[in-house]
Amino acid sequence: MDIKKDYYLVMGISPTAETEDVKKAYRQLVKQHHPDSQQQAAGTTLLFRQIQEAYEILSDPVMRAAYDRGRAESGLTPEAAIKWVFQASRQSFPVIPEEQTVYVLMEISAVQPLPGQARSPMNLCLVLDRSTSMQGQRLDQVKAATYRLIDSLTPQDSLGIITFSDRAEVVWPNQPAADTTRAKAKVAAIQASGGTEIYHGMAVGLQELEKHCSGPSVNHMLLLTDGQTYGDEDRCLTLAVEAKRRTMSISCLGLGDDWNDALLDAIANRSGGVSLYIASATDVQTLFQERLRGVSATYAEDLQLTLRCAKDCQVDAIYKLSPYISRVEQENGLWNLGTLQSTNSIPIIIEMVVGSMPVGQHRVAQFELAANITAANRSSERLKYELKLDFSQDPPTEPAPAVLLSGLAKVAIFRMQNNAWRAVEQGNIPEATRRLETMATRLLDLGEHQLARAALLEAGRLARSGYLSPAGRKTIKYGTRSLSLSPKERGND
Repeated sequence: MDIKKDYYLVMGISPTAETEDVKKAYRQLVKQHHPDSQQQAAGTTLLFRQIQEAYEILSDPVMRAAYDRGRAESGLTPEAAIKWVFQASRQSFPVIPEEQTVYVLMEISAVQPLPGQARSPMNLCLVLDRSTSMQGQRLDQVKAATYRLIDSLTPQDSLGIITFSDRAEVVWPNQPAADTTRAKAKVAAIQASGGTEIYHGMAVGLQELEKHCSGPSVNHMLLLTDGQTYGDEDRCLTLAVEAKRRTMSISCLGLGDDWNDALLDAIANRSGGVSLYIASATDVQTLFQERLRGVSATYAEDLQLTLRCAKDCQVDAIYKLSPYISRVEQENGLWNLGTLQSTNSIPIIIEMVVGSMPVGQHRVAQFELAANITAANRSSERLKYELKLDFSQDPPTEPAPAVLLSGLAKVAIFRMQNNAWRAVEQGNIPEATRRLETMATRLLDLGEHQLARAALLEAGRLARSGYLSPAGRKTIKYGTRSLSLSPKERGND
């Protein structure tokens, strides 16, 4: 039984067809496609085998029930909202006495089109840093980006605008995005002054988001800052956790070089959002629009993976490759995978260690995915999958899937930069320099010449002075984690 095959399509019947309808369709297909009656037409024998296979499954109530259940749990039925596919690093693994590493590529995507689907209303809140360091071009570019964002919304969306320095101010109370002229006039009046205390802006922003959280809206905060916040980091992280509990996510945009990337990354991760680096103020408008497109394409939220391993098997690491590479951490027995967009799938690499197995096929893990389908106002959509691997005395000869190798190459670079920063923190400058140089070589192999050059420049700076430049470190960090699989790479395998 192969649940990937649509036996109903082969038989030309509905999934709700009665057993007698299955038999009737089979008799008609046999008359039309039996090889003896087709004068050996091309493909007749293969088609007849497919008809036979479909009939054997669909005519047996027990096998048909198992087939239907497997299709539903994999997201392959007409009413499914999400689906997933799996590829292991090998089709067959050798029988050896030692443990061996197995890589699995799991890709989650939206099922299109979904009946009655429309873009979910957006409930947005902009929380903008207006401290003294934002004055001049930075604030001008943020205002221009905000004007454009306001013009991109529809009356079904709602928008609130908050500014903060050492205190927070509601510039535009959260309300339907209808009176765009007045909203832009309020933005135009924003002036830069004061210090940077992110907590105040986040707290007021969440209060404004709360006003329109009911219904199937996508509740999202866009937090932009160019500076460090001091003394309120723990309170910011507490708010991020609270935001997620209240179905609100936060995207953090760091402008320039003098901001705490570890804090903004943690806020985004804990709330289910993303964090981005804006190197130049002239890029603010582009990033605002990219984030708006991402939020408007929200299809499913709060994706949570449960993974149960068989005896002598364990998960070493899980890496999410979209919208950027990140290591997924387990929390309360669940792996939180964030948000799924209608326009982009989520490729994920699972690194597993499998103990010694005898010859044969063995179940090594069971996957279960839960998600809230925002686009259809459906909660607790679930998929299940059993990962079964074949073990043989014969050494495997087939290569690993190209798409999986590409993903692993980019994860390896992501891990190198993490290890480089760790070596710097430990004072091991030679080790950090070596890792940056190795990473530059790998980036050149991938054709990432600008990023490779940035890594070599920082390796040289580190070797000479023992320090990294803030701009160089952020360029490498956010550049390497953006090496996700392209649609072309995923489609080639």
